[in-house]
Order: sequence, then C-alpha cells, then structure tokens
Amino acid sequence: MNLAGIDLNLMLVFDAVMSERNATRAGTKIGMSQPAVSNALNRLRHTLKDDLFVRGHDGMRPTARALELALPVRTALMEIEEALNPIAFDPATAERTFTVAATDYSTMTLLPYLSTYISNEAPGVNIHTIPIEGRFFEKLDAQRAEYGINPLGEVPDQFNSLRLGCETFVCMMRPDNPLAKYSELPLEEYAAARHLLVSPRGDSHGFVDDQLQKIGLNRRVVMTVNNFGSAPMIVLSSDMILTMPSRLAEKCGNFFDLHVVPSPVQPPSDIIGMTLVWHKRLTNHPAHTWFQNLMKRAAQDLEIYGMDHYLAVPTPGHKL
Repeated sequence: MNLAGIDLNLMLVFDAVMSERNATRAGTKIGMSQPAVSNALNRLRHTLKDDLFVRGHDGMRPTARALELALPVRTALMEIEEALNPIAFDPATAERTFTVAATDYSTMTLLPYLSTYISNEAPGVNIHTIPIEGRFFEKLDAQRAEYGINPLGEVPDQFNSLRLGCETFVCMMRPDNPLAKYSELPLEEYAAARHLLVSPRGDSHGFVDDQLQKIGLNRRVVMTVNNFGSAPMIVLSSDMILTMPSRLAEKCGNFFDLHVVPSPVQPPSDIIGMTLVWHKRLTNHPAHTWFQNLMKRAAQDLEIYGMDHYLAVPTPGHKL
C-alpha cells in the first residue's frame, strides 16, 4: 500500500482507540471530539477494508486485523515521537504520564514512595494505574499500559523485568480469635479455621489451598474479595483469618487493632514479591530509564524502611 495515499493522522486515532477501547476517551487522549474520532475511524475502515473495531458490552473490540496492526502502529508512532523529542529528560520540568498495570498490593506498598518522589522532584509527572484483570502481557504488548507489576516469575522474551522485592506471608485475625493464643499456628487448626481469601481475579482457590492439598488437608474459604483494602475491616468484624503479605499486614497496623502470627503455609517462590515488567522497546528512552530507576529506588526504600517489619516474619503474637 502506498503511504502517500494515507492520512497518517489516522494512525494516531487508531492507536488511541486501540488503547482506550472507547471513542470518547480516545478523543480526549489526542485532543479530538468523539464525532471526529468516529469519522476518522470510518475513513480508516474504508482505506483498509476492515471494520477494525466493533461495539461490545465492554467497549470497542478490535478485529483480528486491528490486533495485527496494533503493535506495528504503536512501535512506529513511538519511534517517531522519540525521534522528535529531545534526547534528554528533565524530571523537574517534564510533563507526562506513566501508565502502570498493578494490583492493590503493589500500589499500597510502592506508590506511597513514588508519590513522595514525584511531589518533590517531578511535579509535572503523573502516574495512572489500571487493574491487571488477566492478559497481563497482552496489555503491555498493546501499550494499554507501559509497565506492569506482576508476581509471576516467567517473563516472555520481548519484555525486560526488574525484581522489586521478596515477601513472607502472615495470618491476620482479631485479638480475641481462638487461634490468637498460638505463637505458631498448628497446621490442622489453621486448615480448620474459617478463611477470608483475597483474589484479584476473583478465584475461590489460592496458593494456600494448593499447599494444603499436597498434605491431604482442605480449608473452608468463607468469603472471597478482590482487593486487600477491605480485608482488615472484614477480619475485624468476623471470626475469619486472612493469610496475607507481611508488608500489608504491617500497613494495616497503622489503622486496625489486629493480631498477626507467622503463616504455617508459605507460597511457592515464584509468586513471592513483585516484578516490574516493560517492553524492550521502552528500555533506551531517557524518560523510561528515569521511571525504571524510580521504581527501583522505591523498592529499595521499601526494603530499607520496612525490612525489620515487613520482610522478617513478625514476632509471634505481635499485635497490630
């Protein structure tokens, strides 16, 4: 196809709609009205002889042809942008947004540090987080997010990664829970307890269930929630116990009177902690190099200021 016959501005529209899956939000992103975006899409559909996007209950769904085009178009636009931008990046004067796919665990532990750095050193920089909700690497590949914070250890070849820290797990309960009398929970009584499960994807089965089943035990998950934010309040008002990362247990101690002991069940090593993941095409851009170093700095500060509380298993019977 001859590029001379194509309005390359249509590629900007395509990329925005691919990212946002919504014509109004895409228009806001690139400074166009919703009708203008729709008109541009119609022109592009005519040129490429494909619908590109069809409406669904969850937004504008890309066709197979659109998915095929998404990565080459995004890569080309980024290369043009990098070629036109100054090679240097000054965080003190920069105005840009970094989009990160993350769970509430990573936002609750790392973002407080990032907010301090940005307020003091990069006041024009914004952080926009989106939920992971499965298809983690697809979102990064399609540039719906520039970065992802993921506990999974295996990373495809087209991505770079940075380990942000490790983690231990503890059990949190009310101080008057019958299990609070133990400094080390007996495995059988732990399995027999009523459990609260935090599952970002909504699964009713977690690593604890896998580990217990290996030794012939099962537990009852009374309630499942998809984030840690509500969990302490649920535990505080019930007889349930929660197996959770020790960093978050310590955070909860700032607000709730809860009892914490080491968990008798620990997760496999490949799901402990956090890994920052990004596409290799972002590696050499000064803005992204700065952001990657910022995340590394946050992880280091989290370990320095939280090592004696978060990474070490709390003293048996420790009250939060």
